[in-house]
Amino acid sequence: MEDGLAPTEGAVFDRLHTLLCDLLLLESVPADYDLKDSGVFNSAKFLELFVALETEFDIPITGADIEQDTFRTLNSITRFVCAKQAVA
Repeated sequence: MEDGLAPTEGAVFDRLHTLLCDLLLLESVPADYDLKDSGVFNSAKFLELFVALETEFDIPITGADIEQDTFRTLNSITRFVCAKQAVA
């Protein structure tokens, strides 16, 4: 589990890490790596991520959820997923 995440977020973080590595064809994605500014994500990859998150975590993602900072790092995506699961 990465620093700054609650224990309940550890499993989500691990699943997200695997999902992102598969999606981006990378061996590892650091928790605070800026996915947007790094250029590894284009609009098609973001769409793939949204679909994967909805499928993997059984959460809906709406237009209101889409903010640049929410999907900027692995840690921020983990917090987003955990918050969506808590509401569901």
